[in-house]
Amino acid sequence: MSHTFQEIIDDVRVTLNDASGVRYTDEQLMSYCNDGVSEMFRVRPDFRLGSGLSWGADDPEYVATDPIPLPHNVQKLLSYYVVFRSELRDDEYSEGTRAANLRALWQRELIQK
Repeated sequence: MSHTFQEIIDDVRVTLNDASGVRYTDEQLMSYCNDGVSEMFRVRPDFRLGSGLSWGADDPEYVATDPIPLPHNVQKLLSYYVVFRSELRDDEYSEGTRAANLRALWQRELIQK
């Protein structure tokens, strides 16, 4: 079963402790989702197979109700990407390197799939 982007956004909000959407708007998180799909297609062009997108075509701008055009076994990795991007925005205010660690985890998992 294919998940929608809204499910990713809802999942990410739990991780970010932002259930009410005060720190991150749905538009921001959806923008990160679109960037994440594009980046995943760039790193793993084989993910385009079965997505209905032709090679070399620009990635469309998805909306929250759209199904995620990625293989089912890597859709969860999109959550990692969105959290990484969200944390990167706030990383200058934190003492840790959570964003960098999430980016490394996302990339490692993406390549292994």
